[in-house]
Amino acid sequence: MRIAWKPLGWGLFAVVALAVLVGILTARHLWSQMLEQNGIETLEWQGLDLSFSGVSVRELKLNQSLPARDLVLHSQNLSLGWRWPEWGSGWQPQLTRLTASYLELDLDAKPVEQTEPQPSSQWQAELLAWLPAEVGVQKFEVTLPCETGHCSLEGGLTITSSRSIPASDAGPDIPSLVAASGRLPVKANVQLDHKGHQLGVSAILDSSGRDNLNVSAEVSIDGKEYLTAFSDYTARNTKGLASWSGSIKVPDLPQTDWLLAWLQTWQTIPIEQWPDQPDTGSLAASWNLLGPGDTSFLSGATGSVKVHALLPQPWPAPGVGSISGNAELAMKLNEGDWQPETMQADLELRHPASWIKKIPELMRPEYLKLSVRPAQAIAARPSLPPAAQIDPEQPLLPLKLELTSRGGANISIRSHLALATSPSWRALLGNTQLTAALPQLAMAGWRMAKPTAKATFTGWLDTSAAMLKFTEPTLLEAEKLEPVSGTAPADSLLLSGLSVSFSGATLSAGYRQEQGRLNQFSLTGPVGLTAKQIRHTQLLPQSWQFNGHVNANLDRADVKGVLKAKAGTSMNFDVAFPYRGLLVLEAKTRVSGESEAEALSRIFTAWPPLLLVSGGNVSANATLKKPQKGAMQLAGRLVLADWSGTYDRTVWSRMNGAAEFSLESERIKVDVPELTIEEVNPGLPVGPVRFVGGYEASIAQLASGELALETAHIGALGGDVNIQPGSWDLAQAPVTIPVELNQLSLARLLQLYPAEGLAGTGILSGTVPVLFDPATGIKIEQGRIDAVKPGGRLQVTAERLKALASQSESMKLVARALEDFRYSVLDSGIDYDEDGTLMLKLHLEGNSPEVGKGQPVVLNINLEENIPALLTSLQLSGRVSDAVAERVKKLLKNRERDSGDLLE
Repeated sequence: MRIAWKPLGWGLFAVVALAVLVGILTARHLWSQMLEQNGIETLEWQGLDLSFSGVSVRELKLNQSLPARDLVLHSQNLSLGWRWPEWGSGWQPQLTRLTASYLELDLDAKPVEQTEPQPSSQWQAELLAWLPAEVGVQKFEVTLPCETGHCSLEGGLTITSSRSIPASDAGPDIPSLVAASGRLPVKANVQLDHKGHQLGVSAILDSSGRDNLNVSAEVSIDGKEYLTAFSDYTARNTKGLASWSGSIKVPDLPQTDWLLAWLQTWQTIPIEQWPDQPDTGSLAASWNLLGPGDTSFLSGATGSVKVHALLPQPWPAPGVGSISGNAELAMKLNEGDWQPETMQADLELRHPASWIKKIPELMRPEYLKLSVRPAQAIAARPSLPPAAQIDPEQPLLPLKLELTSRGGANISIRSHLALATSPSWRALLGNTQLTAALPQLAMAGWRMAKPTAKATFTGWLDTSAAMLKFTEPTLLEAEKLEPVSGTAPADSLLLSGLSVSFSGATLSAGYRQEQGRLNQFSLTGPVGLTAKQIRHTQLLPQSWQFNGHVNANLDRADVKGVLKAKAGTSMNFDVAFPYRGLLVLEAKTRVSGESEAEALSRIFTAWPPLLLVSGGNVSANATLKKPQKGAMQLAGRLVLADWSGTYDRTVWSRMNGAAEFSLESERIKVDVPELTIEEVNPGLPVGPVRFVGGYEASIAQLASGELALETAHIGALGGDVNIQPGSWDLAQAPVTIPVELNQLSLARLLQLYPAEGLAGTGILSGTVPVLFDPATGIKIEQGRIDAVKPGGRLQVTAERLKALASQSESMKLVARALEDFRYSVLDSGIDYDEDGTLMLKLHLEGNSPEVGKGQPVVLNINLEENIPALLTSLQLSGRVSDAVAERVKKLLKNRERDSGDLLE
């Protein structure tokens, strides 16, 4: 049978043509479907060249739009090469190279809702397995999303690797990149160009075994190598642990001003105004760690880390300041716990960052220098409270630390300390010395000139508490302490050469570190204060010293001790100072004998210069109270026991009693419950004296107060002198104070009179109204003194009456009568003027055996006497004391000299 080949051929051709057409249509549909599924909106190429060993495209453009991103790709001279596997090794070709002369990539991210992440390791591994062994891009321009919007990268790259190994041969613990590619070593070189600068990165990824991966890298800037790094990671060693070791070296610091500015375009970095970047510096770090082979590697690692940094010139550290110097640190890890093994540093900080503003401006440093050195262990640990005991097994890192600051407070700290290297953090302080100095310090209305502090202490501190024990020397010194000008009264206190010592005191504190505040504070122990000179209007300039005990906390400060002046006087001095309450100062002193009283006279400017103490003692106490808002209050008490002495030209002996005083609301009050004096002798001895009374006046008008007397009794001439109880307002001066004279002996009066040839008997009584004015003195008007019946006798020797008898016959009879006059009546009127003149009007009735055979005789005699001159005569005679006599002689001699100068 003959076959019709021609119709059959046309039929087969039609079937093949139809199949080809269907295949083309199907391929076109699948291609369009693939583009649509991958969001590819545009895919264009020019100059396509396809062969069995590769494909090349002269120009390729791709636009992709996905829900999460938009991508624009433009490439020139893109070439992809591959090699077919040998027979029986599968059908998948192996990519050998991917190169392009130019690559432009623009990626724009879109905000999308967060969804559950889908496992992608499988297809990523398959995709990575397809990566070619050689990748090269002569020039690329990439635009990527960043924090500031869109950022660009320019440069070139090459990546080379060895031939692939099947993914199934990779170990299960090798990272997915190695499991997928298996081409080690992998070498990569990337160069980025930015405004005339080049940043180059070269890295090699390799392996020395099945579970090992190591990386070495170098970074260069503008053709100079600045960083080398090496990392070696083994997923599982013989003990089943992962190990990681490596190192980083920066032999020289690059100029990175442009790099920082470039990085700022990618992510906002708060960079302050730093000084110029240093030209030199180096950094080296190394580590060797073992740990679990999962994501908890660092949290459970054990090993060591070493870091060394050298910064010969200042280097800007963000948030810290400009740092220079060198530092070495060796750390040990024990299952994730970092423990320093050794530390050494010499660092300087200049131009501190904004953190310095948290320090008070007066204390704010401009420069800090830190030096840290390894040291021997602290021989003896300081005593710690039970809550702060450090485990004896806790490792400690002993160090010697020196810290110096300049600008503001010049502070220097030198310490031998030991740091706890495991939780919880603590530091033991061995011998520690601190010094600080300021040009001046003003606080609470006072100013210190050139204050300095020197402290030596031991102790401990941790994250919540601290304790310091001060030893010699611990001093706070200042050239001068004075009130701030413009706020102080004219009689303000001024201290020069001030020194305060806290040697032996203990300071403890509890604080909340996160809140930056104290919740417990105490300072207890001895305190000493020395002032080379204290100046005040009420004090004579001299040095003072205080030694006592202080007990201070967050609520109050209590100080108790002894205050002593250079003159020799001392007093007990107590201060109770609640910071939000009433300030209380208490002082107590006792002065005994002549020497201590003389020392007291060298303290107060108001001490009477004519006051001399010869015996006895005085105890005094005073309490001053000052509320936060309100006037000062002062109260005190004086107790005198056998207090004897001389004031001006008056001697007193055995003064006993008490006086209470108070100062409140600008008024002073003095109460005398009882005061007795055995004898007072201004030339005419009187005594005993007993006084009960008080005085109250305003500070502004001390002489215009109110005088109150309950008892005023003076023993005199065998009788007594009394003042009736009452009160007198001296603002209405002159005031009249009635004085009663009772049973005074005329015989004793005439014995004391500084003249010879006078004698007499009789008892005198009377009333003398004394007019008293603080401004002018004492005056008497119409006082009366009369003799008590039956009278007495007056005898004047003829020798004293010779001048009187020679005047006339009548005066001769008077003189004869006075030689032995027996009176029954003796009346006298008394007047006394402010100038000291006493005028006495005598009226005598009686008789004399020498005249008229005892006939009655009446005599009226006017006498005038200068009482100050009379007392001066008595004092000069030595009847008071030898000291008073010498004082009077000196006074008279000075008067004669002054009168002689006037006559000349």
